[in-house]
Amino acid sequence: MKSGFLSITILLFLSGICLAQNVENSYRFYDDFEVAAPACSKDLEPVKALGSCSVGNKEGDFITDNVGCRPSRSVYHTNMNNGLRFANSEGTVSETYTIQMYVKNTRWGSTRTRIIDFSNGQDDEGIYFKSTNGSPDRCIDFFPNGISGSCPFFKTDQYYLITLTRNGLTGIVDLYADNSLLASYRDTDKKYVGKAGVPIYIFRDDAEVSCESGEANFAFLSFKNYYFSRSAVSSANNDICILANINVAADFLIDPSPSCGSKSIKVAYSGYLPSETGYSFQWDFDGATIVSGSGKGPYALRWISPGTKKITLTITNDACGKKVVNTKPTIVSFTDVEAVVDDKQCNGNATLTINTLKGNSPFQYSIDSVNFQASNVFNVTTKDYKVFIKDDNGCIKDTLIRVSLKGTIQVKTMSDTTICSGQKIQLMTTGNVSEYSWSPAADLDDAQRKDPFASPEQTTQYIITATDRDCFKKDTVIVTVIPEIQVVLTPDSTIPANKAFQLNASSPQLADIQDVSYAWSPPYGLSSAAISDPKTTLGDSQIYTVILSTVQGCSGTGKVQLTVVPPALITLPDAFTPDGDGKNEVLVPITKRITSLKYLRIYNRWGEVIYFSKELNEGWDGKIRGNKSDSGAYVWEMQAVTNEGEVISKNGTVLLIR
Repeated sequence: MKSGFLSITILLFLSGICLAQNVENSYRFYDDFEVAAPACSKDLEPVKALGSCSVGNKEGDFITDNVGCRPSRSVYHTNMNNGLRFANSEGTVSETYTIQMYVKNTRWGSTRTRIIDFSNGQDDEGIYFKSTNGSPDRCIDFFPNGISGSCPFFKTDQYYLITLTRNGLTGIVDLYADNSLLASYRDTDKKYVGKAGVPIYIFRDDAEVSCESGEANFAFLSFKNYYFSRSAVSSANNDICILANINVAADFLIDPSPSCGSKSIKVAYSGYLPSETGYSFQWDFDGATIVSGSGKGPYALRWISPGTKKITLTITNDACGKKVVNTKPTIVSFTDVEAVVDDKQCNGNATLTINTLKGNSPFQYSIDSVNFQASNVFNVTTKDYKVFIKDDNGCIKDTLIRVSLKGTIQVKTMSDTTICSGQKIQLMTTGNVSEYSWSPAADLDDAQRKDPFASPEQTTQYIITATDRDCFKKDTVIVTVIPEIQVVLTPDSTIPANKAFQLNASSPQLADIQDVSYAWSPPYGLSSAAISDPKTTLGDSQIYTVILSTVQGCSGTGKVQLTVVPPALITLPDAFTPDGDGKNEVLVPITKRITSLKYLRIYNRWGEVIYFSKELNEGWDGKIRGNKSDSGAYVWEMQAVTNEGEVISKNGTVLLIR
């Protein structure tokens, strides 16, 4: 938060009208009216209102209040018809200035409540809170120019950051409440201009019109000799909890704190002063050696002895000698560590004891930098350990320990795998010994190697034994062998044309194998060429080939021949000539793959049935009840049963020619 405040205050400085030296006088009301050091201005004074108003024995009281920034703190409460006087001895408030107050109105006066008076109590013109008809809340009134900005705006029992800022180059006076610009007034007549030695009154009324006053709680009040832009007002409002509660003039950062070991630490000034010049910096580093740095810093420091050190910064205002002092403690800690390994067993078990050579107790110990414990003893195996010790100041010291224990054997062969029949595979293994043996030795090129090649003809479990002196450790790997793949395929079949037919391919050798892929070819007519059971719809006969493959590269091939049976047919000729020449005398059905005829009907032009038959080989001779029919077109319809038992129908016309 402090670094954020620094950026804000730098912004405030740059946004102002730069004078020879910026001046800021701030008051935070911690049971006094003193100006925040190292400013040179006089302290505030509580004052009674002028005129005939009734005032009590006390101008106000210091009370405890929650200013919106926890916890609660001391603020100053002004009683009715009382206020505060800023002496303005140095002319901080002149033609260019910024006045800010963080204030809560607790009780309104009558019609108007005076906020700021530049006239030393002689003039009624000024800035007021003003009432409106029908509302208990108040507006801003630049009297005598009238109400400005959102109205009503101000409520009782709520803190507002009120900012009044004047640009001496333009004569513009801006008044903000929090982030809201309520008024922007061109002060051509310089009604809102201060003069050196003429006090500025806050919440105190003049004598011309008496009793225009109210009661309020003050948590922060400041007077600056530079102008605030809108962005500077917004920044101040966002960080009002810092501005109102903390004097950061002599703040500084210590990094790291606590410091561990003999490395240097960094001390950097992080406070805020209204001007870059006019102040002297004096540091006390409690006996540290200054590695680098001067003036404001930053500094690099180093101590040769452990303990709590105090760093003190004193900032002096060169103009008046006013000082602000800030002291911060930091801890310097030196620790050292050693580790002892106790190896008395052959099974690889041992203890690691971490010993502290120096540092501030109590200590905590760790071998992973995350989990610390009070005990300094750990059970360990062969491994490189980074051991850690943390002292009471939180300083951590580490050192690397290589543990190589008797009989601590590490061996890890590859994961179970699958190969194809006839393939070989190298059994890759990691270990920390030099003596290995495999079993069974059959199908291995060298059973004494750590990484032999295996060529098993069937699924085999291999066991590796790693030996170190009189200790050993085993691991296993199963090599699954996929035997030669036999493809079980849909048998060769005769299928009807243009009807879906189910295909299926499988292999008993791949029943437990994952990620088997299928590739059918050609893809013509298939619902999918990449699944085990596609459907095919064919108009002509086709031979399909399918290849089953595994991720290990194993594959098998199968073929299926599908013979497509042509479709059944029933029809009549387009014409016939029953003229007695012995040619084309009878109209007989033309059929293919037909078992029986359900009926054949022939109609005349009036829709009368002139011929009916259920015999496939019988036909119409062109006569009606023994009489020759006239030449012309005749309508027919026919229904028959196919070899597969399906009923099909057909109709049309035939031309009789004589």
